[in-house]
Parts: sequence; C-alpha cells; structure tokens
Amino acid sequence: MKRFTLVALVAALLFGVATMASATELKVRGHLDVYGMWSANLIDFENDEADGDNYMTTQRMRTFFEFVANENLKAVLGLEINNVWGSNWDTEARGAQWGTDSRGNIRVKHAYLDFTLPDTEINVKAGLQYVALPSVFGHPVFEDDAAALIVSAPINDMFGLAVGYSRGYDQWRNDQNRPAYAHHSDNVDMGFLVAPVTMDGWSVAPYFAYARVGQDADPSPTGGQSITTTAFDVPGNIVDPINIWVLGAHATLTMFDPLTFAADLIYGEGRTKYEDAGSKHTYKTRGWYAALAASYKFDFMTATLFGTYASGGQNKENRDRFLPTLAEGWGLTPYLGGVRAFGTAHDSWATDTLGVGSDGTGMWTLGLQLADISFVDNLSHKLVLAFAQGTSHKDVYTDFNRKSNAWEAYMVNKYQIYENLAAINELGYFHPNLKYVSGEDASYFGTIGFKYTF
Repeated sequence: MKRFTLVALVAALLFGVATMASATELKVRGHLDVYGMWSANLIDFENDEADGDNYMTTQRMRTFFEFVANENLKAVLGLEINNVWGSNWDTEARGAQWGTDSRGNIRVKHAYLDFTLPDTEINVKAGLQYVALPSVFGHPVFEDDAAALIVSAPINDMFGLAVGYSRGYDQWRNDQNRPAYAHHSDNVDMGFLVAPVTMDGWSVAPYFAYARVGQDADPSPTGGQSITTTAFDVPGNIVDPINIWVLGAHATLTMFDPLTFAADLIYGEGRTKYEDAGSKHTYKTRGWYAALAASYKFDFMTATLFGTYASGGQNKENRDRFLPTLAEGWGLTPYLGGVRAFGTAHDSWATDTLGVGSDGTGMWTLGLQLADISFVDNLSHKLVLAFAQGTSHKDVYTDFNRKSNAWEAYMVNKYQIYENLAAINELGYFHPNLKYVSGEDASYFGTIGFKYTF
C-alpha cells in the first residue's frame, strides 16, 4: 500500500510539472562558431617582435532561451561559452584543454523580463539585456549588454517613445566591519530618451542620454579598460562625479530604393573636477561624431560607400575635444572597431593597439563595401576597403593622430552547406603609417571555420 501511495504521489508530481510546463512555451535560438585563425602582427605591428602564437583555434556559443507565457509576457535567458582550444587560464576562454570540464566558462549574457502592460501597448524590459542608442555602425557612446529597465510605446503609427535607465557599476557594500568599502559616490548610472519618427520613405530617431560616474567608482577593478578611457585624460585625482550628456540622431532614407542612405550625428560633453598639488581644477571635454552610408542594391551585390568623422584631442590644459564614451559598440572592420564574420573575443586589433579606442573617436574613415556578391548558388562574398586617419593633435596621448593613417582590406567568402550551416573564410590585411612611434609593419590574418545558426 505504501509503495502504491509513493508511486501515485510521484505520478501526481510529474503530472503537475507537465501541466505547468505546458503553460509556458520554450523557444531556443543562438549560434555556434568554430574556426581556426592564422595571423601576424595583430598587436604590435612589428615583424621583429613576437606578439603571440601565429595560429589558434577558437569557438563561441551563444544560446538564448525564451520562456513564453503568452504574447504579452516572456522571460529571456542568454548564455555564452568562449573557448580557445588548449587554453585553461583565460577566464573568458577556459575549459578547452583535454577534459574540457573546467569551471567558470559559462557566462550569463542576458536575463530579463519582457512584458506588455494589460490593455496597452506599453512594453517593459527589465534585467540584463542588450541596450543600444540608434546608430549606423554601432554606437560610439553606448551599445552593450547591460542591467537596465526600458519602457517603450508607440504614440501613433508615426511616433514612438522609449525611456531607459541602466546601472553600469555599483560597489553596493554596507559592511560595518569594512568601512573602507563603503562609498557614497561609487555608482555609474545612465538614463536615456529616444523618440523615433517613422514616415513613408524616411525615419529619424533623436535621443538624449545623461550619465553620472561617481568619483569613487572603479569601472575597471581588474585592470581592464575604463568606462571613460577616450573621454578623460585627467592629470590628477578626480574629486567630483563625472557628468556626461549626449545629444544625437539617427536617420534613414529609403524613398529612392534601391538607393538608400543612413546617417548619424552626435554631440556630447563631459565635465569633472580633479585635485592637483592641493588645488582643484575643472576638466571638460566636448566632441562630436558623424557617420554616413549610401547603399545601392544590384541584382548580384550591394555596394555601400561609407565614412565617419569624430573630433580628436587637442593640446590644451584641462580641455579636450573627444566625444565622451561609456560602453561603445562601434565597428567597421576587424581592425577598425572589431566587426567579424565570426563572433569572437579577439577583435578591434588596430584601434585598441593604436590608442584611439575601439569606439570610432579621434579619427575619420572612408571606405567601400561590396556585399552579397554571388555568381554561384550558395556561395557569396564580401569585400571591404577602408582608410583611416587620426584627428587628434600630435602631442595628445595617442599614437594615432593627424600625422598617422592606415588602410585595410577585408574579404569574407561564405558557402552555405545547409540552410543553417555555413563554411566561412576570412582574409584581412592592415597597414599602419604612424608618426613619432615605432611599429609600421603590416598585420594580416586568415580564418576558416563553420557557423551554425539555430
């Protein structure tokens, strides 16, 4: 009798779980990239100096689970796994030695609620999610995964509104036994407002963003890049919060399709106070950024002529002309900003190395992209040619200034094996022309691998 009772109880529990599971639909999407890469001079542009192995095999898997209750409510969980074959020391690429069972190589990328308020069209997203200000080539000020709350709604068929808040850093400790960890100004916060307008044949999305970086905040406690690296070169200890505001607009023009245009215009300022030799000083930076892309779609390819311009640093005390940045997502190519056919943690080679950051500030660029070139079924190609030159004064803290330039060629060949599986080959070449610094040898790389999208 006891055995029957136990079996009945287990059956009831399983039935209850099945009933609850049936009320929530699970959707899965993502991709897995696996490829090998051969390279030279990715970091130092010096033939005589080694800068790492010339070959590596790497992979990245991103999986997103959507727990859908109904059309108005779901939760999203995104996971990411990065591996460099044979590596077990890098916290972002471990677990690829023999055994492949290292701990800590699964990272939470997204975890957020997505719901619509009852009897309205007001949408709310709360949690770890992708947040981006509107842009052509990724936003130079803010585009990243972030902890955020975003409320958006259409006003009518033409106008919309989105309001967001994100916290980038917070030590949050309230420990009476460790008062050194208790800070009153250790937060990094950002709020933004976007008001998109969509008309027949064109659209524009103006926006405003404001951020406050507390003077006790440490955005890079592990030695990584500071949140405001390209914005603030303060020659002393910051004693007041950093206040940053940005005003911009993103526009598209499609009324002349197959000829289309996309453009960005951004202006921003940042201000703080610092202490040097016992006295306080005010530091201020103000800068701007513009981007334009014109595309024409032919039967066998799409051609895009593009260009960007961003103000650079000037040789003046306590004043600068950099656009302040927070968590950028800008990118044109593998070397300029880090845009690849494969998802990878190893990008932005040139911009990181040359000191201009990977956000598009402090330089102007001009380029041509020929995409979706196809003469054979299932085989396509993309070719990108780009030129970049610095916009900063030669005495400013960057190697890539007005006297420096570089050009790049990047090609992607893709063969679609199945609908969701592609074999991909990348070829990249970058040649810098630097002044006042050593290291002008060309850099190049090649990859071959697979991308599975599901």
